[in-house]
Amino acid sequence: MKVYDRVLGMISLLLLAVLVVPGIAAGNASEVLVSVGKTQVTAADLETAVRSSPFAVQFNTLEVQEQAALRGDLLKRLVALRLLHLEAAAQGLEDSPEFRREIEDYRTALLYRSYIQKLREQLRIPEKELQELKKKYKGQADALAAAKASWLAEKFRDLRLLTLQMLREKQHVVFYEDRIAQGIGSDTLLMQGDDIAIRYGDLVKKGEYAKLPDVEWVKDQLYQRAELLLFSHAAAEEGVDLDAKVKAYAQERLPALFVEKLEQQWVPDEETMKKYLQNNPELAHIPARWHVGQLVTSSYAQAAALRKRIKQGESLFTLAGRYSIDPYGRTHNGDMGWFKEGEGNADIELRLQNMADGELSDIVQTSQGYHLVTVLERRPGKTRNYAAMKDKIRQSIIDEKLAAYLATLQEKYPVDWKVLANNTTRDLKSE
Repeated sequence: MKVYDRVLGMISLLLLAVLVVPGIAAGNASEVLVSVGKTQVTAADLETAVRSSPFAVQFNTLEVQEQAALRGDLLKRLVALRLLHLEAAAQGLEDSPEFRREIEDYRTALLYRSYIQKLREQLRIPEKELQELKKKYKGQADALAAAKASWLAEKFRDLRLLTLQMLREKQHVVFYEDRIAQGIGSDTLLMQGDDIAIRYGDLVKKGEYAKLPDVEWVKDQLYQRAELLLFSHAAAEEGVDLDAKVKAYAQERLPALFVEKLEQQWVPDEETMKKYLQNNPELAHIPARWHVGQLVTSSYAQAAALRKRIKQGESLFTLAGRYSIDPYGRTHNGDMGWFKEGEGNADIELRLQNMADGELSDIVQTSQGYHLVTVLERRPGKTRNYAAMKDKIRQSIIDEKLAAYLATLQEKYPVDWKVLANNTTRDLKSE
């Protein structure tokens, strides 16, 4: 694990160095950046990931170094997804009924949205009514927009219901609502049409079939699904082509579903999480934080002289702005912001722990110089209980297990970072 983490860290630095070059950052669409087993990640794949990322809108406003760092991180994520996809396919998850059902549900949802959009596009406010609205709300742009939206919403509701009734008749749909309250199983038919059907198991989660159903809830789900199937079937009959979108979704969903199944193995119950917390108690610890003022000098004598002046009433912050050899401290007049327990110099941290707010420390020597520090305010550390930690514990287990699992997958499906095709890459391989 440590070697794997170290190599990934080195790869991160190298990717930053390589992807910062504009020509490589954009790359030719077909340029292979990484090969994963028998698959490849191209520059086009990376650019697609960039455009789909949450920071896509702000991406072009970032500094070149920031863009390169984000590209590098996305590239590593793409490699991880390819590894998981390959293993999921190898284990037959691609052909599982669960996965096929998810893909079919996704296709159905896309078809439904396509048909709904087509219905919306049919609606236009007649010119005569539009002119009347404009006359009525003259000079009131917001009111006019609201009136137009209200008109379209009402007409769309009528059109949707009319179309739904027409499709029901075309499909010769029959509902069997009386069966909902009976003792039923997953295969109990609740709706039947020429080409579509809905069974109880389509509406209720597996394992809940034997429970006494909430009749009204099931009935509501039944009619919602009937509309979904009727509209999507109509869109399919019209030849709406969604193959590219469905294929892209399947590529993304397969590794995600695989990870979900792995997570169930890694975190099967609460006992696993409680045991993990016992073995890693630091997870529950929230470190103390101090808002620190600091002045740093190059000699003990100068520090002693300045400490005396502060004791006599001069401001540490004013003096830090004049004399501190720490660039940040001098620029910010000694206000160093918040320090977190465990992240600073141990000797200085010890002083912070034992000082009262506003108290001036003695002189602390470090490799950076001679320090005078004071605490402006503090947030004491504390230990959270298990109930408050459950999500963090679960994620920590998953992160740890996933990193180790990806390391094993790299042995099964070799990863060749072609974007780093240089001497450093060969050095990494030899580690």
